[in-house]
Formats: sequence, C-alpha cells, structure tokens
Amino acid sequence: MRPADDLVALLLATQGPHPECSDLGDWLPIWHAAQSTRAASGSFAAAVACALKADRVAWAFFSGYQGAIQAAFHTETGTVGAFGANEAQRKITEIETSLDDRDGRLLLTGSKSWVLAGIDDLTLFVLARRASGPAKGPGSLSIVRLPIRSAGVEAEPRRTQAVVPELPHSAVHFESTPLTPSDVLQGDGYADYAKPFRLREDVFVTGCVLAYLLAESQLGSWPTTWSQRTIAVLSLLETCSRRDPRQADTIILVAGALSFAGDVIRDAEPLWTPSQELTRARWLRDRPILALGKEARRQRAIQSWKAQERDTDDRA
Repeated sequence: MRPADDLVALLLATQGPHPECSDLGDWLPIWHAAQSTRAASGSFAAAVACALKADRVAWAFFSGYQGAIQAAFHTETGTVGAFGANEAQRKITEIETSLDDRDGRLLLTGSKSWVLAGIDDLTLFVLARRASGPAKGPGSLSIVRLPIRSAGVEAEPRRTQAVVPELPHSAVHFESTPLTPSDVLQGDGYADYAKPFRLREDVFVTGCVLAYLLAESQLGSWPTTWSQRTIAVLSLLETCSRRDPRQADTIILVAGALSFAGDVIRDAEPLWTPSQELTRARWLRDRPILALGKEARRQRAIQSWKAQERDTDDRA
C-alpha cells in the first residue's frame, strides 16, 4: 500500500474518545505507543497517528514537531528530539553559539532561547557557528547532536506560556560542552537543516492539528463534507512531507497546501457542539500558535515564485 493510501485508511478508521492528558508525562506513553504502531508508515503518517489520539492542541503540536525532527535529522521513530536554533534578539543566520576546536577537542559554547523541556532522554540538535569556518554564508554553521544530559548542558527552569501551556520549554546553556567529530552532522547547518526545517515544521504541525480536529469532528458529529475536505488536505500535506523542502516548487506546493488547510480550519469554527464546550475553549486559547511564522511563510513563497520565474526565463 502506498503511503498516501495508508494515511487515508488511517484517517477513515479514526475513533474516539481521546484519553485525558493534562501533562507531558501522561501524553508520552500514548505518543510512544502510536509511534511504534505506525513506524513503517513514514514520519508524517506516524505523527498524524499520534495526533489523532490527542485531546488538545499541545499534543498535536508535539506530534507534528517530533515528525519534523525525524524527517529533518533522520532519527528513529519514537525518539524525542528538539531543534535548538533560536537565540533571543538574533536572526538565525547571526547566532553566536559556537563550535570551537581547541587543541583537538570540540567544544560547544552558547545558549538557545527555546528548547523542549521535561524529557530526560531528549536529543538536542543545535545550530552552532564553526569558529574555524567562514564568518558567514555557506560553511559557517553546523548542526551538532547531543543528549540533553551531556556534561556542560544546563537548562533553565521551565517557562510558563499562554498558548499550549501543557508543553514545557526552557532556555538552555552550553558551557564548553565536549563533543566528538561524529556528533557534528554532515552538511551545511543553515541550508541543509535550519532553513528547510521551518517548512517541514509547518507541514507536520499543520497536518497534526488537522488530524486532531478530524478526531474532534467525530466526537461532535461534524458534517462529513468538512471531514472529507480535511482528509484531502492531509493527503496533500503527506505528499509535501516527502518532497525536498529546499526546492522552490516544493515551497510553492506547500504554500498552497497550507492555504487550503487554513480554509478548512476556519470552516471548523462554527461546528463545535455544546458537548465540546471545554475542548473548544482550549482550542480558542491555543489556536494562535498556528499564526507563528506567518510572515516568514509568506516571504518564503514570494521568493520561490521569483526563483521559478528566473528558471523559466533561463529556459526560454
């Protein structure tokens, strides 16, 4: 069975009700079980399978984020990871976290402002500037992989947040954290990982939020016309998840798919039933998380259309 066919079968077989999960500790066993069941179906289908069991947006977001991590860094199904890229008040291409080679020893020094918290066996993927590389541009940034409990890694206390408050995060500091050459991933840290990760995250998180709403639609007996549109958009997003996120045509396709997804999500607003009042209140609280990065997505599509026009001119 092809991945898209497998996904549609999964979506059509969705059944409720959801298990109640008020914190990450309650959710992780459910997530691990669903990941194990769908391991052979691909990272997108595995992420969606988890989101179908979520009772709130926090766990749908978690499922999509982990799917994007798996696709970007080729981790095994069921591995929990976090991408440490952002630094407060700095553009992603201007980070200061550094990877130094001191007398043959690789050391990671710096801080990241947002990293998933509350998981002891978390694997970090950290964007760092190579001290021995060029000051900017290709070859200046790398990705290093390390466990959260590595020597020299210190996480700040968890931060409270208004949106998806059940999903903890914190800042993380690296104090001359020792690494080995095998901890440094092959490829350019920005072009091969950081830049395409944002598109992957949009695809996976949006897909998982749609899957969460699809499960809610069954509990509330929403119209089948809405459900079938949702399944169609999820199938399109699955196709997007398997394409090269660095290519302009992929970015254009993703922009269209996300636009369709936004329409479906907006059309769900009047469908919540009185029996779903508490769930809907959580949804309204957490819905703003989908707007994060909206301007970046718009600019990404604009630049891709310009690149497509240039390619057409070159072939003329």
